[in-house]
Amino acid sequence: MISIRGSIPDKIINEAFETHTNFVIKEVNIRIDFYINLFETIKNIKKNTKVTIIEEKVKKHIHHTQYESFIKIIYIKEKSFTKKKYSWLKKSNLFKDELRDCNKVIHQLKLLKKCTKYIISLDLSSNENNLKIYLKFRNRINLIKCLLSKIFDYDNWFNILDLNKDWGPYQLTTKLDLKTCCYCNNNYTFSITEGQKKVMRPDLDHFLPKSEHPLLALSFYNLIPSCKICNQTLKHDVSFNYEDYISPYENNPNHNYLQFDYYPKDYEASIGNSDKLYIITKNNGLVYGQEIFNKLKNHQKVFKYDIVYNLHTDIVRDIIKKRVISNDKYIETLIKTFPTANLSIEQAYQIAYGNYYNEKDFIKRPLSKLTKDIAISIGIIKIKKP
Repeated sequence: MISIRGSIPDKIINEAFETHTNFVIKEVNIRIDFYINLFETIKNIKKNTKVTIIEEKVKKHIHHTQYESFIKIIYIKEKSFTKKKYSWLKKSNLFKDELRDCNKVIHQLKLLKKCTKYIISLDLSSNENNLKIYLKFRNRINLIKCLLSKIFDYDNWFNILDLNKDWGPYQLTTKLDLKTCCYCNNNYTFSITEGQKKVMRPDLDHFLPKSEHPLLALSFYNLIPSCKICNQTLKHDVSFNYEDYISPYENNPNHNYLQFDYYPKDYEASIGNSDKLYIITKNNGLVYGQEIFNKLKNHQKVFKYDIVYNLHTDIVRDIIKKRVISNDKYIETLIKTFPTANLSIEQAYQIAYGNYYNEKDFIKRPLSKLTKDIAISIGIIKIKKP
């Protein structure tokens, strides 16, 4: 598990956060305004108000032609509403129970608009008090909960934005430039385009599921760039929370909460002549407290690190082999063999093992953490363990 804050300069994160938040707020406020106008229109409807007048008033505050989908969610039977049924807005008995008091609904919508920037900007990964504030606010707008999926619409708005927009999922993942998945460090997560054509990008995992936390569906710190295997296959519909799991935006010193080691199953594996060995994912959580330990156990269960990483025993075998043939001095030998190259330890390590030495660079290439952890374990690199 790789820390995002330990991999990207604060300046880049802050720039991405500001751009994303400002872009999202504009759209969210437009949608809130639509619903405020909708319920004010409903409140003022008379029995003799013409349907054409109702439709005209409702549609004036929406910026595209999807208004039917915005309106139908206020009904008990959502699928029954069409643009031909604006007369239904006169019948509050068809509305969901919590939406029948227009004054209360309007009040909560206005409260939401007043607090939109604050809610979208919340970083729940770094401040426990923020989580308490968020949960308290969520309860204050409980009547409009069913509207939030349309107001903070990830699936049908943000996720499908074209590249010609000022911002969107491609711009977000490109700006952060996380080249591997921060959950596994096993798969690449490139963002690639061809002109205005989308090619590929990482998934944006909702750390807190948007089905349970629609208010946070568009929040920057709740969108985690990740590979499809971690997001759609392993995590899938597991309901994460900050009490039981660790966000990649949380503190993780030197990405060392979890650490890789191995044991050989036979003598040949111990000298690098066989890949009959077992890769272990060690939980260092107790160094940081029981709570961290328990959270890491949950991550190990969800992301199947022991299973996934034991597909890479050949890489560990090769590291062991280089250590055996060089008598623990493979990096030193490289530096001495090419004196004119003036290689640093970091450069020699990268040539020797094909991966990055510095922790801040682990996100740039798959298996970089595994490689260094094993190099430390067998004594190639002399670093004090936690």
